[in-house]
Amino acid sequence: MGLRTYVYGEINVGASKTLLIYNHYDVQPAEPLEKWNSDPFQPVIEGDKIIGRGVGDDKGSLMARLQAIIEMGRPPLNVKFIYEGEEEIGSPNIDSFLNDYRDLLRSDYVLWEGAGKGPSGAPSIVLGVKGLLYVELTVRTPKDLHSMYAPIVTNPAWELVKILTSLKAEDKVAIPGFYDKVRHLSDEEIMFLKGDRKSMESALGQEVPNDFQRKLVEEPTCNIAGLLSGYTGEGSKTVIPSYAMAKLDFRLVPDQDPEEILSLLQTYVKNAEIKVWGKVRPYRTSIKSKIARSLIESAKEVYGVSPEVIPNSPGTGPMESFARILQNNQIADGVGVEHPGSNIHSFNENIHISDYHMSREWMKSFIKHLAQP
Repeated sequence: MGLRTYVYGEINVGASKTLLIYNHYDVQPAEPLEKWNSDPFQPVIEGDKIIGRGVGDDKGSLMARLQAIIEMGRPPLNVKFIYEGEEEIGSPNIDSFLNDYRDLLRSDYVLWEGAGKGPSGAPSIVLGVKGLLYVELTVRTPKDLHSMYAPIVTNPAWELVKILTSLKAEDKVAIPGFYDKVRHLSDEEIMFLKGDRKSMESALGQEVPNDFQRKLVEEPTCNIAGLLSGYTGEGSKTVIPSYAMAKLDFRLVPDQDPEEILSLLQTYVKNAEIKVWGKVRPYRTSIKSKIARSLIESAKEVYGVSPEVIPNSPGTGPMESFARILQNNQIADGVGVEHPGSNIHSFNENIHISDYHMSREWMKSFIKHLAQP
């Protein structure tokens, strides 16, 4: 077991209910540094924006929540805090940590790391996460060869291209059985999806379909994350490479299991080595749960508009581990500071100061609603 980097704290007021707040304090690397307009680790204020690595993901939400609870003095329920230092590398020790400290972390509700404003400009609430299967596919031959032998020998690069092409058909994953356990959205869940296409296109720098938000939530994916093969230096080298590799990530939705998807992939792909780099199960809390309703009502109270409620994030995190190990199915994400243009994981990461202050007020309102019978 590696070094485990967690920070724990609690406020025990003797209440009958307990809220556990999860955030992470680690960040993505800031490179390429030359694309930043300022030192990424020396936050600066420009107008209504705070710019710096981690202000959106996840230190801004961490501090807004903590500050709000301190300002409350004596919250109406017990509050526990768990801050992780390994989220950005896939939380490799989270299961062992939760198992070792399950009694300490026992709670009735878990507030996840912090969704902010969605593409529509309304506050965003996220009730789950997609799972993940991350693999590396490799095709090899004994040695590089002169390209004149192309008519009679195997080229690993072409073999890998054939495999990758076979994985998708008409923009759907072609692996037999891949969609068998996909849990589709309910009418109420669809009703709360209110993303703005133009805002999302502006944030991503690309066109997106009209139903982009439903696709992000409901559809599992097969993504090529990286490719490597052959000669890529300056000029020419007529060679048949002996090695071709692709890194793939599958984002999985409830109720897909990464172990089952891996088994389907291994059955489908016959001519490549498959190395597994990561597996995370998906998770989704019911929109009818107490924590979901408290987040919805408090968002309406503070912002004056109905929130976006996303059944599960397009991204991945260890939410399922908390639900399974702590036996707590009331887990949701909200009360955050991000906005669609926050550039999380990119250069010039930023949040609006006004969003930070609104998030503090949302936190206070949320705790009051959650404490009500």
